[in-house]
Amino acid sequence: MKSNRLVLFVALFFLAAAVSCGGGSKKQVKGESGKAGKAGCELCGEATGYAQIFDNDQSLARDRAIDDAMNKLVGSKLGTFVTGTSVVEDFALVSSIVEAKTSGMVRNWKVLKEGAQEGAFVITIYGEVFPQAVNDTIEATLKNYGRPKFMVLIRETFEGRQNMPGFTVTELTMMEIMGNAGFEFVDAATTQQLMRRDAAKMQQAMAGQVKGAVQDFLMDTAGAEVVIVGDVKTSDQSGAIQAYAKNMKSKQAIVNIKAIDMYTGAILATTSANAPGVHIDADTASKAAIQNCLKRILGKTDEDTGKFQSGPFMNQITRKFLQSATGRMIMLTITGLDFAELTKFRNEVQNRVRGVKKVYSRGQAGRAAKVEVEFAGKTDDLAQELNAKSQALGFAIEIKETYPNKITITARKL
Repeated sequence: MKSNRLVLFVALFFLAAAVSCGGGSKKQVKGESGKAGKAGCELCGEATGYAQIFDNDQSLARDRAIDDAMNKLVGSKLGTFVTGTSVVEDFALVSSIVEAKTSGMVRNWKVLKEGAQEGAFVITIYGEVFPQAVNDTIEATLKNYGRPKFMVLIRETFEGRQNMPGFTVTELTMMEIMGNAGFEFVDAATTQQLMRRDAAKMQQAMAGQVKGAVQDFLMDTAGAEVVIVGDVKTSDQSGAIQAYAKNMKSKQAIVNIKAIDMYTGAILATTSANAPGVHIDADTASKAAIQNCLKRILGKTDEDTGKFQSGPFMNQITRKFLQSATGRMIMLTITGLDFAELTKFRNEVQNRVRGVKKVYSRGQAGRAAKVEVEFAGKTDDLAQELNAKSQALGFAIEIKETYPNKITITARKL
């Protein structure tokens, strides 16, 4: 992200390309000026939305059809004030997260025609796209989904000393650089406590093995969403500059790190870099070398604008994390439903809850069951959707526990 404005424009442009290619007609009313909508209103126009009708609930289908129409209208109009096609792939999946958040994006809208057709509700609206609302929505989306919580577990050799996670120059430097841009970290004290509490699991995590019990341990205990692991070493090169600066110390830092998505265990990004650092004090020179390395791969704050400019490693993490957020697998543990009720519950969640792509059965014993939900968003988003839609789903739902990758609920058919 070269700047906040570029981020918004890139994301908006992709949204225009991706959403506008969806189904449905996009009629335009031409004014005398030849522009879409009423004369002189470039951001006005028509769009038709569709939604399948479930259990004869036309009211719900109508609401979803309106959302569909608004998204299509937004997508068809953004090209009017967004130009350029480069680097859109960095935010190629933002649109699928923003998809259900049309509130406020279209104003002064009205229904032109509506009705049920062959099991679906179809509605055509006319309205005006409100650019600022679109910008605000995408900015909030990028902040929410493109800013995972990090844990840094680096094996650091600093001036011949082995520094353990929770007390490394690398970790503190990362927190300083990325913290200025709004990224969150598991604090050093918590990392140190976890190293003492369960050294075996933490050693596995440091080795990049974050499946199963290690994954649950770090996500449930620390809330880590991305773990950065690797090795950082500093070495002395003072002899190379002795002829020019007798009292100066020259150090070289070598950084080899990778970022792992804790939800899936997938590697988001890997990188390797080296850089020098010079100072009269050896420790300070080594610290400078590490800082110079990390600024190359993470990014730095622009001195002129005061804004953070992310580097290649951070861009890769953001892109991949956004991608995984559109199809994250969340385990749902459910008690209180028999087999027939659970089957209906799965169908209702898959067809009625926004962001849900598919629901997979993972086994049932009596009135206890597990299902896995492929969801475009975070666990808290899914929990809020289930809680808000419980009556419409036909079930009384109580959220018992939520963790970064799983939810425990009790349910009763109404």
